[in-house]
Amino acid sequence: MSLLVDMMTNTLDGSYADAAARRAGKERLATERGNRVAAPSRQRRVLAVVLLLLLGGVTGTASAQVRRGDSAARTARVQLLQDVRDETRNTDDLSRRAQDLRLAVGVLRDTALGAGSAGRLQAERLAELNLVTGGVPVRGPGIVLTLDDAKGATGTPAARGGDVERGRVQDRDLQDVVNGLWAAGAEAISINGLRLTALTAIRSAGEAILVDFRPLSPPYAIRAVGDRNGLQSGFGSGAAGGRLAALASLVHVRYFVMGADDLHLAAAGLPDLRLAQPGSGS
Repeated sequence: MSLLVDMMTNTLDGSYADAAARRAGKERLATERGNRVAAPSRQRRVLAVVLLLLLGGVTGTASAQVRRGDSAARTARVQLLQDVRDETRNTDDLSRRAQDLRLAVGVLRDTALGAGSAGRLQAERLAELNLVTGGVPVRGPGIVLTLDDAKGATGTPAARGGDVERGRVQDRDLQDVVNGLWAAGAEAISINGLRLTALTAIRSAGEAILVDFRPLSPPYAIRAVGDRNGLQSGFGSGAAGGRLAALASLVHVRYFVMGADDLHLAAAGLPDLRLAQPGSGS
């Protein structure tokens, strides 16, 4: 009777019960281990999201600061350019006023010197010196040589590492042309309205060409007063004309030469007094 009761009460064999218990224990252990592994994984995901948010915030702040810095730099550059234009305009006004006053002084001087023969001789000598030094305006026939950059020479200095782009007119090109015109017999020369003298400096600052420390922009109109035919033939057959033609062929710098019947060149600025000595008193 007890065997029948035991069979009805314990339906599973003992070994089966032990195997089922071990399997249940393993499943419980795996579940607990999975929970322990899942918890750090969730923590890492949350930490990664937080880090991404922080990185995005920092990047956005840095980008905003860079944009503000670029905007401030552009504003400062525009203001600086405007200041340069204003000061250049003021300098031009003062130069014109100084030239008018210089001409008025010259008229009074010539009137005073014309009273005697010695004074007239001095007036003639002063007139010759003023012509050579560019102290008076000059008007007469001559040629106009226009020198310009090659087509498409518009790259930015940053894209070229600050180097001057091929095809751009440089200061040495203007120097060579001016010297060639002097050699061809020019009596007076100006570049974009600025009168040249023996003391005029043609230099470069970055990509800007400075004539007497005044920045010029292309095209460069070089006006030379003198014998028109002699200037054209003398410059074209000279060394400077040959180098200019070669430059145009190699880097496609453009230049045009045409004769003119009536050119008007303004006077140059007053030269600095470097040497003086007292007169005889007569």
